[in-house]
Amino acid sequence: MAAMTMNHPPRTISAVLICAHGDGGDAQRNAAIRAVAERVAKRIDLPVAWAVIKQPETFAAAHAALGAAAQGTVAIYPFFMAEGYFVRVKLPKLLAEAGFADTIRLGCFGLDPDLVDIVEHRLRSLASMMGGREPQDCRIAMIAHGSGSGETASRTAAEAVVATLASRDLGPIGLGFIEEAPFFDDVIHDLRPEIVLGFFVSEGTHALDDVKTLVDATPSVVHHITAIGTDFTAADLIAKRIEACVSGEIA
Repeated sequence: MAAMTMNHPPRTISAVLICAHGDGGDAQRNAAIRAVAERVAKRIDLPVAWAVIKQPETFAAAHAALGAAAQGTVAIYPFFMAEGYFVRVKLPKLLAEAGFADTIRLGCFGLDPDLVDIVEHRLRSLASMMGGREPQDCRIAMIAHGSGSGETASRTAAEAVVATLASRDLGPIGLGFIEEAPFFDDVIHDLRPEIVLGFFVSEGTHALDDVKTLVDATPSVVHHITAIGTDFTAADLIAKRIEACVSGEIA
């Protein structure tokens, strides 16, 4: 995420577009993205729209929905866990094709330094529900996407969160990935976690079809957070970053 600073003048932002990867044509699974956008819209004084890369037509629909506001400077919020290929390459292309000519892109959700606070709160709450325990007294696994192509963005983002949690005495936390080693099924099989946390923005294919299927078959799991991006406080975090962009607090 961009470094915090107070040296930038306030910006005239006309609208906000929250962008995510999405889950193809499955409208129900994309409902999580829509819900986050609706929550953010209630927290800021700007029009908010959303679009998903798996459905390119949603970018044109968002442009149309924003109307005249789309002609001004639109703040793009990547609701992604890392700045991988889709954020760096695919997203700018789709924005341009849909007519978003003047944009400013904020940092990804997964790289926000305040995200770890949301994770910590959830873990402490769940551990407390297990007989007043602390997270460090529980077996915890965090599952992230990873990359089979050798990109390091997803792994780096997940490892940073795990390291910060450990520094706050919440560790050790087993970390597994969908597309690279250590694979999530090996981590869950070996660790037999009591709490599983999905380091995902929404309950898409990976969170539900891949991880949840295994979790449901693992008797040790007491609590499963399918996707941290579905936490209700995620909208507060996003709104906070947008407001900081408008005020000039972040570059």
